Amino acid sequence: MSGTARVRVALVGCGRIAHVHCAYLRPLPQVELAGACDPNESARAALTARWQVPTYADVDELLSATQPDVVHVLTPPATHAAVACDLLRRGVHVLIEKPMAMSTAEADTVLATAQRAGRFVTVDHNRWFDPVVRRAVGLLDAGALGRLVGVDVVLGAAADTGEQGLDWKASLPGGGLYDVAPHAVYMLCGFAGPVRALHVVAQRASDTRLVEVRMAAACERALATVAMTVQTRPFTNRVTVFGSAATAEVNLNNMTLVVRRTRKVPKLVGKVLPNLDEAAQLLRATVVNGVEFLRGRQRFYPGMGVHLQALYEALSRGEPPPVGADEAREPVRVVEEIWRQAGVPPPAASGATGGACTPL
Repeated sequence: MSGTARVRVALVGCGRIAHVHCAYLRPLPQVELAGACDPNESARAALTARWQVPTYADVDELLSATQPDVVHVLTPPATHAAVACDLLRRGVHVLIEKPMAMSTAEADTVLATAQRAGRFVTVDHNRWFDPVVRRAVGLLDAGALGRLVGVDVVLGAAADTGEQGLDWKASLPGGGLYDVAPHAVYMLCGFAGPVRALHVVAQRASDTRLVEVRMAAACERALATVAMTVQTRPFTNRVTVFGSAATAEVNLNNMTLVVRRTRKVPKLVGKVLPNLDEAAQLLRATVVNGVEFLRGRQRFYPGMGVHLQALYEALSRGEPPPVGADEAREPVRVVEEIWRQAGVPPPAASGATGGACTPL
């Protein structure tokens, strides 16, 4: 797909997240936003009104009318594998909102279908591309944190919601916590590497929904922990990277990065200086974020914008997607094992969808 021609991109699903994709796709010089489809007429009308994108009732109409090169699958997780396989067989490249699939078996089917079709499939691991996360990755890669010692990921989430268009979350295995689990796992694996062994403890509500899951993991590069919960307030979304020379803490809610170092100062000074250092780092980040917001550059899901830009720049150069097959499959495998240890029955296979989809 290298060359000067723009990449024609279409969306399957016209729900809430489709508007975010449109916001980041529209400015990309390599992309022509060709259209979208959804069986929900009001969702289609809303997307057309806001983004002037032609919309269609199903996948057949979308592909026939727009002839896209790449399709973004923005439907609920239970439909991801079937919709993606259908599209790949029709000869288009596919980006899937996380997770790739509901089981390792489904993920393997998607990857095998892509290989047979000679098309790429990739997954939107948007938080991994958040600018503050990329800064933490840069510090680790440059050796500024020393040797990697451990990684902690803490994710808070809203309880299952009945909000229109989001009621699919309640039907996920174990409830809405399943929706955030892939974020936690791909962040963990990004820093610490593939998971080699893990142990899970979980807490359920009276209706068997998971309300808290904690995991200790031995990864390829370091030991790690994950905590996911719907019980804490305010919601916490944080990644801490422990190094032998310094520790980096990423706050994904506030988009801040604080680096903590050991300083050779008198003991009493050491009680105060770290607080002043952290306060200065937070103040600088607050000023920068405020200026970016006023300039219109601070948006929701900033990592999605970075990821989509990197994806389409890579495609224009004929290079593979930033999130490869292994990175896409590993969160599916690990979440499947976490939920198994938590005692949640596996989801039913998605099967074929016949081109129908539900908005996300």
